[in-house]
Amino acid sequence: MTARILAFQPGPAQGHRGRIPGVIMPVHSHSEGREWPGDEKAVARFLGGDPTGFDQIVRHYSGMVFSLAARLVGPWEAEEVVQETFLRAFRGLGSFRGEASLKTWLYTIALNRARARQGTLARMRKVFATPRANAEDDQPWPGDEAPDPSASPEEQAVAVEQRAALRKAIRNLPEEFRHAVILRDLEGLSYDDIARVLKVPIGTVRSRIARGRAALVEELS
Repeated sequence: MTARILAFQPGPAQGHRGRIPGVIMPVHSHSEGREWPGDEKAVARFLGGDPTGFDQIVRHYSGMVFSLAARLVGPWEAEEVVQETFLRAFRGLGSFRGEASLKTWLYTIALNRARARQGTLARMRKVFATPRANAEDDQPWPGDEAPDPSASPEEQAVAVEQRAALRKAIRNLPEEFRHAVILRDLEGLSYDDIARVLKVPIGTVRSRIARGRAALVEELS
């Protein structure tokens, strides 16, 4: 997968306060082991003035953030959310205290940027008619399995139809249920981490996931 993400380029004599232009580069679900030193070392490296630290963070987490963003706002808008997420992270990394994992911290930023993006899109759709919302149901999400080569064309068509129906059903969930279900069932976050991202008690997380799943079953039945 290739997407427009952030790459750090320091300005003259600026240390880690350089600029972050958008560039085209591969988005990986994770970086190679030899390139990723771990959250603590990457953050410390960046805050110590070495831009390599932030570049490592982007390379390691960009695929995960893109995956979440695509599921929240659709594949067309995901790049913008990724850009905004890492720009916010670049500016705010000094305030990261490690109380949650770096992934959870980035997901919190990404969710907030996705919400803002959805608000902007909703306002635009009131003014400009667009078929994009419906077309998004036909676009695969990150993690969608490729068609089973052993399946018949009819079986493959049914599988594609079912995935599209699931995407539409998730998109139609109330926001609080949709976000909880995506974070748990598609992104695999723990209940504790979801509570941190959504800033709600863990009991509320459990309730939202249960109600969201029930709504999906009802809509898809």
